[in-house]
Amino acid sequence: MRILDTSEIQPSEIDGLGHMNVRFYMERAQRANRALAAELGLRGDAAKDIRMAQVDTYCRYHREQFQGSTLTVNGGVLEIRSDEVSAFYELTNPAKGEIAATFIIVNALTDRATGASLPLPAAARAAAMAMRVELPDHGRPRTIELGAPRVDLAYEVVAARLADDPTDPMSRRSEWTVAPELCDANGFLADSGALMFGGPRQPSADDMRRHGPMTFGDEGRRLGWASLETRMVRVSPARAGDTLCSIGAEISLHPKVRHSRRWLFNTTTGHLVSLNDNVSIALDLDARRSIEIPPRIRSQLETRHVPEFA
Repeated sequence: MRILDTSEIQPSEIDGLGHMNVRFYMERAQRANRALAAELGLRGDAAKDIRMAQVDTYCRYHREQFQGSTLTVNGGVLEIRSDEVSAFYELTNPAKGEIAATFIIVNALTDRATGASLPLPAAARAAAMAMRVELPDHGRPRTIELGAPRVDLAYEVVAARLADDPTDPMSRRSEWTVAPELCDANGFLADSGALMFGGPRQPSADDMRRHGPMTFGDEGRRLGWASLETRMVRVSPARAGDTLCSIGAEISLHPKVRHSRRWLFNTTTGHLVSLNDNVSIALDLDARRSIEIPPRIRSQLETRHVPEFA
């Protein structure tokens, strides 16, 4: 694999829990993904009428990282299809010999103006073949399956089953209109935090420093959720002016782990825009160790446990 990105963790990337927020793991992988696309000749002036869209992004978190560390992203191509390139990225801390996170990203070649799929040019296919790598064991999913996701659920079905729960960010319902500034030059919703966070505004650096991920108290302990794996799948495009609604629930519960899913629906067109899965473990923030989900919290999660929607 080749090095595609190198950067130092900045103070603005540290959240309220004292480590680099998961958002910045993803930003580094996306920079590396853009660099790989450029090496394939699919970015820049020579590719102004086409774009490589991230249609499936899987991340497995391995180890938390802290301010001042220098991280590198190594990457290569896993698979080449007629209109897609699947790539593997490894975020590492070379000074400590640590793997921080691994990513599998599927990119689809599309027409910028229409969003229609396009075949990969022969030159891009040849360049991708020269970058082939094998998926290492530590990059393979543990809980999230990478097969075709379920995309047949209608907004009305999901909304009728799941009431809003403002106490939990993974369950909170959010409805918003796609603003032009969130879109590309042709009016399509861009690859952005709007898809990851299910809303038009992603947390600012100051928000993360002051609050960080959600924490809660239980019997004198300070608890939180630590992400283990995530997957975001784009299903259909959204455009400026469309009204989107994000709804979250639990599709699987285990003694220490919750598997949450957030659906982003386009209520203007009736289509599903994206699915966002998050597997996270209950964490005692002061002891810095995993714990079983406390009964009070678990009972709240069970009200939104919908394995039939998985």
